[in-house]
Amino acid sequence: MTRRTESARQALDQYCLSKGEPLDTLETGIIDLLTDLLHLARLEGLDAFKLGQTALTHFVVEIEMARMP
Repeated sequence: MTRRTESARQALDQYCLSKGEPLDTLETGIIDLLTDLLHLARLEGLDAFKLGQTALTHFVVEIEMARMP
């Protein structure tokens, strides 16, 4: 696990604790957290769709960069 993935895991664990719900599955937990973050973005007047697209673009670029020698 990288430092970034460790931080993400800690954030997910804290998110589940703050909701008072156990982490059912990793997949469900991540989906719930991403969904709630998009709701927060919308509430704060941000373009949630654009944020999601940008995050996904960053993710793809980072994966491609990691593959380079």
